Amino acid sequence: MKKNLKLLAILFLLIPLLLMQSCSKEEGPDPFEDNTWLVSGKLEKMRNKENMITLANFGALLYPELAGMIEEIESGVNVYSITYNTTFRGEKKIASGLVIIPSVPGDYPVLSFQNGTNTLHSNAPTADPDYQPYQLLQFTASTGYVVIISDYLGFGASDDMAHPYLHKESTVQTLVDMLYAVGEFDEDVAKDINLNGDHYLMGYSQGGWATLALLEAIERDYSSDFTVRAAACGAGPYDMSYFNDYVLGLTEYPMPVFLCYIANAYSEYGIYSSSLSDLFNDPYAGRIPGLYDGLHSSEQINDQLTATISGLFRAEYISGHASAPEYQDVREALAANSIEGWDSNVPILFMHGTADTYVIPALSERMHDAMTAAGSDPLTCTYLPMEGYDHSGGIVPAGIAGLEFFSINR
Repeated sequence: MKKNLKLLAILFLLIPLLLMQSCSKEEGPDPFEDNTWLVSGKLEKMRNKENMITLANFGALLYPELAGMIEEIESGVNVYSITYNTTFRGEKKIASGLVIIPSVPGDYPVLSFQNGTNTLHSNAPTADPDYQPYQLLQFTASTGYVVIISDYLGFGASDDMAHPYLHKESTVQTLVDMLYAVGEFDEDVAKDINLNGDHYLMGYSQGGWATLALLEAIERDYSSDFTVRAAACGAGPYDMSYFNDYVLGLTEYPMPVFLCYIANAYSEYGIYSSSLSDLFNDPYAGRIPGLYDGLHSSEQINDQLTATISGLFRAEYISGHASAPEYQDVREALAANSIEGWDSNVPILFMHGTADTYVIPALSERMHDAMTAAGSDPLTCTYLPMEGYDHSGGIVPAGIAGLEFFSINR
């Protein structure tokens, strides 16, 4: 955790330097009428190769693994925001995201990065491309990837709706439609950049779960359109039912923001019929909807909740969540939004910090075991325990390990 905070501080100091070396401009009105998915594209930032080398050198002060990747930097990057068509429960929506491309013309694979849990509209990828995690992804693009990052529904162009947090169907639809939109982007906006047909998937926390859900959907339903070469999944809550059972068995849980985010989304969209007051004690049941308005950080939300399980949840739910008939809808919703193991043909790397108390390592261990039990090759479906890292501290090491995994499978 301390290493991660130090990296944040260093990159915070670095941002003004990068901003001085970057420039922004707006593109003129381009016609997108013939597109199925891509609605608009706007150039947000242009950064040269020296910017990327500077960023990598500063990061390498804390994470020496980055030093070995500096020589892989091939170019600067251009950062675009896009909007694109998607659907949510049968209704048309405009979604948004970032597309980061190398500044040198060529043929490139796509790296789809799925973001971790965010509660702030101002931290969405298109709202703040200079936010520290997105700058690290700009470095990744400079090594020869077209990097894409969806805002997710509820952020960016769709911030007028509540984020459907950990809702598998809508998450996958939003991500798949962005992949299609990027296929039109390289024809309409970045004509000197060609996508070579290869895709790499990466994410952490919520993004780890989203990455695996996306991979499953592509292998099952979209394999004729997208070829995935490898996927790297960090610290995801893959089995929502197991996670729920585990948390309700605790005395305290340090991140009630996660638990109430799920409940707020599932209640808001009728994913289960139980109301917040059926699950949570007062005053939290009435307080929850106002906390997930895009204006409160995770820390601010935690401050308005309680880490004590018996204080947060109703006693009836704690005792009856696993079998009581009145909570059958909750159990079904959690099961429907979990991911089961399947026989995958794609190399997968699961990663998890061994000191993670927010999303416990058992979730990744069990997911890996479920995949291999279903037929995935244990030589290509692997699990990497990241010794000593907690949830926040594991973000950057997981990203580095994922990129190394991708380089093996390019």
